[in-house]
Amino acid sequence: MQLGALLLTGAAVAASSLAAQGHLSLSWERVSPLDWQAGSGSARVETPSDPAPSTGPLEARLTGDGTLSIRDARGIIRLKTGLPGRPLKAWRDGGFPLTPPAGTWLFPVDSPLSQGLGGLRWVAEDFRPFLRGLLWILEDGEGFLTVVHPATAWAVHLPLPPGRDLSLRFLPDRLEVVAGEVDRGAPRQWSIPWMGLLPRLAALGPRADRNKAGTALVPFPKD
Repeated sequence: MQLGALLLTGAAVAASSLAAQGHLSLSWERVSPLDWQAGSGSARVETPSDPAPSTGPLEARLTGDGTLSIRDARGIIRLKTGLPGRPLKAWRDGGFPLTPPAGTWLFPVDSPLSQGLGGLRWVAEDFRPFLRGLLWILEDGEGFLTVVHPATAWAVHLPLPPGRDLSLRFLPDRLEVVAGEVDRGAPRQWSIPWMGLLPRLAALGPRADRNKAGTALVPFPKD
C-alpha cells in the first residue's frame, strides 16, 4: 500500500511538473523585458511619413477573440496563432491605426524586413518607413505588444511597461507608450529607441527553409 501511494504521489508530482512546463511554454511568457526608459518626451503626436498604408497579396485576419491568421495569394495559411489576449488596439506599418482592431488587411511581400536587417537604414532620421509591412497589436491585458510580419509569417511579443489604458506613439526615432492610468508615483510615459528594438525585430526577418515546398512523396520536408 505504501509503495502504491508513493507511486501515485510521484505520478501526481510529475503530472503537475509537466503541466507547469506546458504553461511556461507560451511564447509570450519566455521573452525577456525591454529596456523602456521612463520620462516625458515630445508631446506632439507625429503622423507616419508614408503617404498611405502598404498593401499586397498577403491577407492578415484578426478576430475578436485574438486569433490571427496569415494567408498568401494562393489562400494557403502560412501562420495561425493566438494573442496573449483579445485585440484592444492595432496599427500597421509605421503607425497607421486600424479601427476596429479586428478585421482583415492586406500586406506586401517586399517589406524592408523581408531582406533581414540589411534592408534597414540604421542611421535614418525617420525610421518609420522601414517598419512598412508590419502589424502591431495591443491585447486587452495591456502586457504585450505583438508584432507580426506577414511577409515572413513570424511574430514576436514585446513586453510593455506597467500601466493601464495604454496608447502608442510611433515617432521618427522611438516608440513611446503613454499610460492613462498608473499606480501612484509610477511613471506615465515610457519610450524605447527603434535601435533598441532591432534585436527583437530581427526575429521577424527571413529564416532558412521556412517556405521550402514539399512533394507528393515528401509532403513535409525536414531538411
